[in-house]
Amino acid sequence: MRINLLVGLFLLLAACQSIQLEQDSVRGTAVPLTTSSPIPATVTAVPSPTPDPLAPPTRRLNAGELLLAADIDDIPAIFATDDLFVDAAAGSAEWPDDELVMALQIGDDARAYPVRLLSLHEIVNDTVGGRAVAITWCPLCFSAIVFDRVVNGRELTFGVSGYLYRDNLVMYDHQTNTFWSQLVGQAIRGGQRGQQLAVLPSIITAWGEWKQQYPATRILSAERLGRQADDIIDPYAGYYTSGAAGFSSNLEQNDLLPRKSLIIGMIAGKNARAYPLETVRAEGVVNDQLGVLPALLVFDEALGTVLVYRREAANQTLTFSWSEQPGLLRDAETNTLWDAQTGTAVSGALTGESLTQLSGPLVFWFAWSAIQPETDVYGLP
Repeated sequence: MRINLLVGLFLLLAACQSIQLEQDSVRGTAVPLTTSSPIPATVTAVPSPTPDPLAPPTRRLNAGELLLAADIDDIPAIFATDDLFVDAAAGSAEWPDDELVMALQIGDDARAYPVRLLSLHEIVNDTVGGRAVAITWCPLCFSAIVFDRVVNGRELTFGVSGYLYRDNLVMYDHQTNTFWSQLVGQAIRGGQRGQQLAVLPSIITAWGEWKQQYPATRILSAERLGRQADDIIDPYAGYYTSGAAGFSSNLEQNDLLPRKSLIIGMIAGKNARAYPLETVRAEGVVNDQLGVLPALLVFDEALGTVLVYRREAANQTLTFSWSEQPGLLRDAETNTLWDAQTGTAVSGALTGESLTQLSGPLVFWFAWSAIQPETDVYGLP
C-alpha cells in the first residue's frame, strides 16, 4: 500500500527526533528571490466576516519577543492574478504528483500552492472564489494558514515583515503597517492591535492526491512566475527533517512531545490543544470537546491529512465514527451517513445538513507550545 507524502514526512521527522539541536540560522540568510507583482494601488472594500467567537484573547507583546531575522520584504510576497495559475493538466507538467501543496476550495474554486514556492515567498495575496485571502506559510513552524484579508470592511494586502514572534512568521499589512502573528492570527503591534483575522480551512497534501479529488483545481505556476519548477530548491528542505528547531535560543522548551512532532493545533477562546498527527491517524476519528467547541478531527487517507469540523448539526451535538462504507462517517445520535471530505450528510435523518469545517493547521510541536504555552495535548493526562 502506498504511503502518502505527508505520512512519509511524519515518519521521517519521527526518526530524526534524537538528533541534537543544531544552531542553524536558516531564517537569517534570506535573499531576494523572484520579483512579485507590485502592491495594488487601490483595494476594493467588501463586507467584513463575522468575528470569530472562538478567537483567542488579545495578545500583549512583551519586550524582546519580536526577533528581527531578515529585512522587510527580503522574502517577497506574491500578489496573485489569475494568469499565474494553470489547470491540473498544465500543472502536472510542472509539478510531480508527490509535490507537497497547500490547498483549499472556496465555492467552486479549488487552488493549490506548491510548498517549494511558498518557502520562497511565504505569503500569497490572492482572491479565491471571489474572496480576498492571504495564503501564508511559515517554514520554521511548518504552519500553513489561510486568512480572509478583509478586516472591518477594508481589504488588506500582506507582506513579510522580517520579524519572528516566538519563532513564527510575522506579517505586516501595507495599508496600516500593523504587525500580525500567523499562528495567533492576530494583530500584535500597530494601529489594529488586537484585531483578529478570520481563518479559512485549508490542508497540506500531495499534488497528486489533491488533483485526483479536485480535478478542476488550478495550481500556482512556477513558469508563470518566471522560474522553472525543476530548478526550485526549498531552502528549508534539510531543516524539516533535521534536529534544528526554530531560530530563537531563548524560548522555553516543552518536552511533552518531541520538538518537531507534527500536531494539529486548535484554539477555542482561552483553550488551546495539540492533537498529535500520529494519534489522530491511529484513531481515524476523534470526537472532542475543546472549551465550548465540540470538535471532530478525521484522518482522510485519500488526502493523507486531517480534516476538522464542528460536530454540530440541526441544533445537536453529534458523535462520529467511520461507517462500513469507505469515505463515509456515521453519527451515533441519528444514524446519518456523512461524506468525510465535505462534511455533508448524504443519507439518513439529517440528509442535506452540513458540518462547519474549521481550520486545524499542522504545525511543529515546538512552535505551537511556544505560541500557546498553556496548551494541553490530546491523549495525554
